[in-house]
Amino acid sequence: MKTVTYEDVLSLNPCWLEEEGGREKLERIGKRKERWSALDVLDLPEEEVSSVNKVWAVLRTELVDEMILHEFACWCAEEALALVGNPDPRSVAAVEAKRKWMRGEITDRQLEEAREAARDATRDAAEYAAECAARDSARCAAERAAWGAARRTAEYAAECAARDSARRAAWYAAWNDARRKQVQMLRELLGNG
Repeated sequence: MKTVTYEDVLSLNPCWLEEEGGREKLERIGKRKERWSALDVLDLPEEEVSSVNKVWAVLRTELVDEMILHEFACWCAEEALALVGNPDPRSVAAVEAKRKWMRGEITDRQLEEAREAARDATRDAAEYAAECAARDSARCAAERAAWGAARRTAEYAAECAARDSARRAAWYAAWNDARRKQVQMLRELLGNG
């Protein structure tokens, strides 16, 4: 299994070093072992290293074989597509093409064609989302004007702040849960699930 040293991790310039106590924390953890495998990093307690930072640290060819990284990318894409009610077939086909490429069943050019089609699907979805947002913004503006006549501005502002805070909290919780699932999948792909 591939390993890295504490100095190797430092050379990657992790952003959490700039957080209060981040450099000291990484040094404390890094001194526990001379060399670290991806599984060593993934097995660190969540209280010490967040799932976000674990995933960031191990998703590199210095620690994980390239084909495992490709498989992990496919799994992540499938997880994201599962959140979409009716995913674009071009996106689904791109994941299937990647797996065929990994098995040697299609060429690099065929994989690139599938990737380009998935990019087109992403662009189409982004354009549609922008159109919807523009329509929704107009509708929201009209609703706000109507509400403003019925409610005082302070009440509405408090309601929006509470709603936005709840959305942010829900998003953050979902994001952390997704990262924990990613850590578990990486463990499984590395043979220690």
